[in-house]
Amino acid sequence: MANTRLSRRKFLQFTGGALAVSALAACAPVAQQGSAPATSGQAAGGKITVAQDTPLWAVYQEDFHPDYNAFIKKALEDFGKAKGYPMEIATTAGFVAGGADIQKMAAAVNSGTAPDVWHYTSSVFQLKKLGLILPVTDMVKELVDKYGAIAPRPDKEAKTEGEYYAVPYHARSDGGWFRKDIWEAAGIDVAKLRTYDELRDACLQVSNPDKQIWGWGMTVNRGGDGAYLVDRVIQGFGGAFADETGQYVTIDSPETVAAVEWLVDIYKNPKWAKMLPPGVLSWTDPSNNEAYLGGKLAYTQNGGTVYAKAVLDKNPVAPNTIWDKPKGGPKLKEFFGLSSKNWFMMKNGKNPEAARELIMSFYTEDMLKAVYKNATTYALPAYEKMWDWPEIKDVPNSLVQKEGALDPSGWNQLPYPGPGTPQMSAVGSANIDTDIVAAVLGGQATAAEAVKQAAEKMVKIFKEMGAPGTK
Repeated sequence: MANTRLSRRKFLQFTGGALAVSALAACAPVAQQGSAPATSGQAAGGKITVAQDTPLWAVYQEDFHPDYNAFIKKALEDFGKAKGYPMEIATTAGFVAGGADIQKMAAAVNSGTAPDVWHYTSSVFQLKKLGLILPVTDMVKELVDKYGAIAPRPDKEAKTEGEYYAVPYHARSDGGWFRKDIWEAAGIDVAKLRTYDELRDACLQVSNPDKQIWGWGMTVNRGGDGAYLVDRVIQGFGGAFADETGQYVTIDSPETVAAVEWLVDIYKNPKWAKMLPPGVLSWTDPSNNEAYLGGKLAYTQNGGTVYAKAVLDKNPVAPNTIWDKPKGGPKLKEFFGLSSKNWFMMKNGKNPEAARELIMSFYTEDMLKAVYKNATTYALPAYEKMWDWPEIKDVPNSLVQKEGALDPSGWNQLPYPGPGTPQMSAVGSANIDTDIVAAVLGGQATAAEAVKQAAEKMVKIFKEMGAPGTK
């Protein structure tokens, strides 16, 4: 690929599948026939201009919260109107397993039809390795001076090689969500359940399929929510995908095997069948949102859109929905951190100055408070000083996440306890975590065999990415 040292074969493996070069490039703004040459960028006299044949192109990732998506789109449109800039606005799908949206973006950048900005959840490591993004350290420093230090996990995931390559926009609420009315009726204090083992037993107790209430609203299928559960259970049992340096694969361990066997038992052992919603093993990321909002679940794990949507829609479950700090395991009980939505400056964008102006327009106090109101408890502060704003501190389900959001460990999911790296991003794109469990559930391998196979795949990816993988 252009501007990288990756061969095409390695690139395809790195992004999780075949590259559809025309996918996002087909959406690129088309130059108007006979139009004047582009004069985008910094014009004479210091005025930023955007030409009709190279409109300012912004791409945003659609999330599982339609009102949030509408907020971002309108803000982009309003910016263009206020500045008199021609705008092109497009979307990428949210949380597509296998990294398809990154493939599309890479295609656009490398074909010379790059967007100017991207509003996206990813950390920088994969995008930087592929040569898709530009440094934004000056913008980040300006925001830190104004709003305080970045929370630990977003800070970890926004920088590499001494530079920031993402501007953290807001933290994304994450963790457990439960129906207070159901659990209080059963006399169970969910917050006191600090391991998944304790939670499993309690979820069975509160389940009542005859009334269409299921306790365990979580899947291990491919996708963001399935990976979240698999990763936390493995780490809670004392397993880790890589070491603290991020350079060596450590997944093949007795602790990981025990965690996988524990997870498989939930979905195969008839003892737990009563607490499992119908079709849970085929759920995609929107499925638990839909089931919870439909009043079917006593407990689920979700990025926070489920609560934000319930509040906006005045769903009857909203007043009884309480956030729960995610559980741990027998070896590691407490570990937490919140990821973030970020703004990226894309390489080969045609309007760099206007792009910077657009990004910073989302960081006025009025705009930030507006997104916190729009996406209640889903959008949380990525900067320390904002936790004192009424839009956050006056919402119990938001404020309760402050301690975890500012936890210095900054739990970063798959790479933990190591740093984010390009090779770990590639492992995530390849769905290696959820595929371990799928292989055992499908009868293709024992837990020990599936873990060993996963380790071999990881070592291969690490070596292709220039990391040793094994000692």
